[in-house]
Amino acid sequence: VNIWLVLFNLIPAFPMDGGRVLRALLTMRYNRVRATQIAGTVGQFAAFAFGFIGLVAGNVLLIFVAIFVYLAATAETQAMGLEAAARAVNVRDVMISRFESLPSTATLDEAAQALLRTTQHEFPIVDGSGRLRGVLTREGLVAGLQQRGGRTPVIEAMAANIPVVRDDEKLIKALEPLKKGAAPAVGVVDAGGRLVGYVIIENIGELMLLRSAVAS
Repeated sequence: VNIWLVLFNLIPAFPMDGGRVLRALLTMRYNRVRATQIAGTVGQFAAFAFGFIGLVAGNVLLIFVAIFVYLAATAETQAMGLEAAARAVNVRDVMISRFESLPSTATLDEAAQALLRTTQHEFPIVDGSGRLRGVLTREGLVAGLQQRGGRTPVIEAMAANIPVVRDDEKLIKALEPLKKGAAPAVGVVDAGGRLVGYVIIENIGELMLLRSAVAS
C-alpha cells in the first residue's frame, strides 16, 4: 500500500508532490505564478482523467480522489495568483476609504442604528485622536445585544488587537492576517497613525474578480 501511495504521489499533478516537482522544474523557465498556473492546469487535467477512469471502472474512491485533486489544484493556483496580485498592489488602492466609524464611547444601540442606515457589516472603533481601538462586526453586535443589552459600550463587544498597516505598504501585508482568520479586518493608517481605511477579505476577492475580467 505504501508503494502505491508513493507512486500515486509522484504523479505530476498539482498539488501532489509530483506536481510540486513539476512546478519547480517549470520555474527554471517561467516565473513562480506562471509555473503554478501550468502545474495547476496539469493537475486539473489529471483530475478529469481520474474521474473518467473512476466512472468507467465504477471505482467510487477514484472519483473522490479526482474531486480532491481538482479542488486542491484550483485552490492552490488561485492562492498563488492572489499573493502575486497582493504583492503588486498598494493597500490604499484596495482599502475601503468611505466608511462610518464609531467612537469608543458609543453604545451597541448606536451601533445598531449605524448598521441599519449603512451598508457596512463592520465598524471601526476609534478614539478621540482617530486611532483604531478595534472593530465591531455584525455578529459581535448581535451577540452583544443578546447577552448584554443595548446600553453596553461597543468596546466590550468589539474585536480588539486588530492588525494595522501603513497606507503606502503593499496589500500582501494585509493579506496574511486575513488569510489566517486572525482578524475580521485590517486597519489602514497614515503616517500619523490615524485610521484612513480598512481591508476585509471581500476587498481582495473583488480585486481578483476585476483582474480576471481585465485579463479576459
